[in-house]
This record gives sequence, structure tokens and C-alpha cells, in this order.
Amino acid sequence: MVEPVGGQGTRQTGAQQAGFAGVTRKVLERLPVPGDHRELVVVEVTYPPGGSAPVHRHPVGGAIYIVEGIAESAYGSDEPRQYQAGETLQDRPDIPHTLFRNCDPERPLRFLTIYVLEPGRSYTMEP
Repeated sequence: MVEPVGGQGTRQTGAQQAGFAGVTRKVLERLPVPGDHRELVVVEVTYPPGGSAPVHRHPVGGAIYIVEGIAESAYGSDEPRQYQAGETLQDRPDIPHTLFRNCDPERPLRFLTIYVLEPGRSYTMEP
């Protein structure tokens, strides 16, 4: 299966993909939603030690499950909150994701992102 990566080029599902410096994304599942044109996507994302995302947005809500490490996240003017392995947070649609980072300067952060989106549409957008 071929998948667009941020609207530029294509990659095979399951291939490692870079979101930004040092971040890898691996698509684990792409399942059609019955009776709908969208698909359920499960992606494993790994941030390097101390890695931080630039400000961005998501076009739809999604769930993030922290597999290992500690993440810190905030939307808009919300206060940052930390999430540890085993915890879940919700990506909020169309609100600037002002902070998302790996709190550990020595170990990677690994999490699953789960969302429903039209095929070919990017889950992460410029602010």
C-alpha cells in the first residue's frame, strides 16, 4: 500500500517516515471504515531524546497512547501537562498544538497515534 507523506511523495505502509528532525513514523495499520470513505490509521511515532515538535495543527481529533517515555503537551494557551507510559491523551482538531516534546534528555519517547482521516490527507499541518 502506498501512502502520501505530508503531501510530498509516497512511501510504502510500514516504512519509517520522518516527521521532522530525528522523528520517525511507522504506519502499523490502515483499515477502511465500513460505510465511510475514511480510514482508521495507527502510527507508531518515536521522538529522539529531548526532541520537540514545531507548532502545528491536526485536521481531526485523534488519540495518543504513550508506549514508553514521558511526553509534555499543550494546545493553544492551555498549561502544559505531562503524560507517562500507559497514559492516553487526545489530539484536538484545528487548535494550535503549541507544545509536544520528549521530556527525557537521554531516552526516546515512543507513542501510538490513532485517528480516522480521508486517505492521502496529512494528519499534521502547519499552524
